[in-house]
Amino acid sequence: MKKLLFILLGVTLTSITFAQTEPKKVEEKQLRNDVRGKRAENKEAINDASHLKLKDAKADHKNARMYKKAQNRHATALKRKGVKHPVSRAKHQIHAQDEAKKYQ
Repeated sequence: MKKLLFILLGVTLTSITFAQTEPKKVEEKQLRNDVRGKRAENKEAINDASHLKLKDAKADHKNARMYKKAQNRHATALKRKGVKHPVSRAKHQIHAQDEAKKYQ
């Protein structure tokens, strides 16, 4: 009776933990969006700085830092789930998606 109770408790706890976790695909998509956003903000900041719009460049740089923080949060969550090198993997996926769009 005791063994059956422990088995049921283990199954219950396992199913609860799996129900609470967010799927990897959703987090990978969020990471790709963070990488794209950071790239776009950095490009805008460089463009504004080259045209001597320093206030706009500073604001864009601040937004890029926000994207980088989100990128690090999503990357650490994916590392905990067992994904190796999530940021470089996301960059490769972005490149593959952009190349696929060119030839459609």
